[in-house]
Amino acid sequence: MLKSLSFAVLFTAVAVTASAQDKKITTADFAGTWNIEVMSHQIALVIEPVDATKVTATMMMMGRDTLLKGELTDRTLTLSGVKTETSGAAQHAPAPASGAQHVGNTPPSPRPIIVKLLEDGTIEGEMMTTGGPAKWIGEKLRTKKKS
Repeated sequence: MLKSLSFAVLFTAVAVTASAQDKKITTADFAGTWNIEVMSHQIALVIEPVDATKVTATMMMMGRDTLLKGELTDRTLTLSGVKTETSGAAQHAPAPASGAQHVGNTPPSPRPIIVKLLEDGTIEGEMMTTGGPAKWIGEKLRTKKKS
């Protein structure tokens, strides 16, 4: 009896672990407002699903909103700037000040912002700054429950 109970508990634990690993990640898992920290700067990243693999996003930093679009592959979103009618050029994410300055007349070429969803529900990623690539972490903004 004890042996069959132990087997049942072990089987249940393996089944739960396997189903958690097999969960298909969609853009809905990224949807919402995220607080991210890059080089001691607080940045808001708002992600809105378009379909199961595409998103639009807005990065808000230092009083600027940057429009982004992205695509999901596995657990990772790759975001890039969106061309606007007024500028005619793709916007890139504002680079946090790092003390390093870009040399020359041409701006650095835009690089995608990488956003990876972690098992614990937080995100991590990498973006290009004036000082080079910077890794960051973030967590979803929790809305307060109405009383």
